Amino acid sequence: MSVTYHRIKKDIQEMAGTDVLNKQMESVENELRKTRMEIRELKREVAGLSKKLASLGPGGTKVKTPQLIDVIEDVASRREQPVKVVELRELLIKDSRVKSKAENFYSVIVTAMNNSPNFEKLGSGVYKYIGTKE
Repeated sequence: MSVTYHRIKKDIQEMAGTDVLNKQMESVENELRKTRMEIRELKREVAGLSKKLASLGPGGTKVKTPQLIDVIEDVASRREQPVKVVELRELLIKDSRVKSKAENFYSVIVTAMNNSPNFEKLGSGVYKYIGTKE
């Protein structure tokens, strides 16, 4: 009879110890979940900061991109005159200074050239760069 009693007592102690371990495991798993969530949030913040830093130049100043008309004038001044807008568009798309999400980039270029006093319209889609008027 005593063997059975001791055996039952030992089994109960083992089960009670297992419960304590299970509770400890659950708390560790909860802490792990919280830590993973915090890491995800920190990764999002780092990504946001990376985007902001990418737009900054040396010394922490914001990099200023040139205006489109300035780039158009620069490219047109080096081309044989008169300049066709279609050819100019292809050159500007390849130029690293120009970043445009416009669906009709041709129209954007034509509008910029029409509004500039430095271009003279010769025909449909054909312009002549006349330089800066002083």
